[in-house]
Formats: sequence, C-alpha cells, structure tokens
Amino acid sequence: MARILIDRRSSTLAAVATGVMGVGAQAAFVGLTSTNYQVMDGSRRYSVLDVYADFTGTYDKLVNHFGSSASNSVLRTSLNGTLGGITFAQASGSGWLPSGAASASAWDSFVTIGARAQADAEGMVTADPYFLNASSSGAGTITGGSNAQGSFIGAGWYTGSPTGEHVYAGTYADRRIMLGRFTVETTGLSATDVVTLRYKGNLSMRVGGTTAGSGSILQSPVDQTFTYAFVPGPAVGMVLGIAGMLARRRRR
Repeated sequence: MARILIDRRSSTLAAVATGVMGVGAQAAFVGLTSTNYQVMDGSRRYSVLDVYADFTGTYDKLVNHFGSSASNSVLRTSLNGTLGGITFAQASGSGWLPSGAASASAWDSFVTIGARAQADAEGMVTADPYFLNASSSGAGTITGGSNAQGSFIGAGWYTGSPTGEHVYAGTYADRRIMLGRFTVETTGLSATDVVTLRYKGNLSMRVGGTTAGSGSILQSPVDQTFTYAFVPGPAVGMVLGIAGMLARRRRR
C-alpha cells in the first residue's frame, strides 16, 4: 500500500471572488473560503481544496447546495484558462457521495455538508435529482441535468440529517461548514501551470438563531474561483535542474 503524506505547510486561503456574494444583509454568513494543501500518495502528487461556507453564529446552519434556472450550479476546473484541461481526482471505486471506504485516500474528492471526514459524512449526504453522476465511480467532473422545461439546473446535494450537529457552525471551532473536497492531480504539471476551480450555485441556510433550529431562513447565491497551489512533480524539477546546469556551463 502506498504511503500517503499530507503537506499542510502549503495550506492557504487562496481565493479570488468572481461574483457578488450578496451577504450585506446576511452578516452571519461570511462567504466561501478554502484550505489548500498538498498530498503525496506514493509517486503521485495532489493539490487539495477543501471548500467551506463560513459563519459567525453558533446556531447558524447549512442544509444544501443547489442550482436553479436563475443561477446554474457549476463546479468545474480549468487548466491555464482551458475548461476541462484537468479533471477532479477520485480514488478507484469511489463517487462524489462520501464513503468511509474511500477515506484511506486523503486526496479523494467528495461532497459534504459539514462533516469533514468521509467516514463521518457517509449516509448523511444525498444527491438531488439533477446530480446525474453523484454515485458514478471515478467521475472526473460533476454533471448536472435539466428540469422538465429543459432549463439547466446543475448538480446539488443536501444533508439527509438536517437536525444533526454536523450542519451547525458551532460544531466546529472555526465556524466553517465544509461543502466538499475538490482535488486535482499535479504530478505532471509545471511551475508555470495555473489550475482553478469555479464554485457556483446557491446555499440554503438558517442564520442568526440563538437556539438549535431558530433563526432566519436564507438562500444565498455564490460564485467564486479558487486557485490551486502546488509544486512541480519530481520529473519537472529534474528538467529544470538540468536546464540550469547547462545555462551555467554556457556562461563559462
């Protein structure tokens, strides 16, 4: 079994907003952030983005991510500006719904509402009818569908236990409710490559309450682009090293 090494020294909250969050009147919902870190699994290298909805109140809660005809749900990657140039990484046999069996691969992509470990989130997340490949094994992207009128809706998911502790911000010391792990393999990429994730959709939440289940029900659109940080694979580093040696020899 390959040894998995997680390099959290590269953690970052690298995020570039591309849309208006609309949180002026929703003070309890701060917005989306991410934690970006590197995982080595044998000879393969991965850049992992854990995406969170950030809140301020103990009883602020989140129940689902969804698309609508007015705000289509989009979760997709881009390599150097080209959509589809790189896909999400998933372990063999795993899908987008959390599975304890896939937790051995710390880089495996999955969606969630709150629970940060696949073993804890398993059975608590349900795909909506438009999340067409939620259970597809090894899916490299997220695929949405259409409603009866043919309007694109996009993939969505929700908690199967809306009163569980995992949906409340106060369950976590940082008040961040996790929405998913979105990983790309960076083994063969160079230092000049740029990989991004666009996260677009809508969030359903209850905020501002002083007890469990209280507060105002809100739905907020989100549209944000995150940039993956990574270091080149060993082969790329070797090529760069050789190029540097040749350059020094020429100067001599």
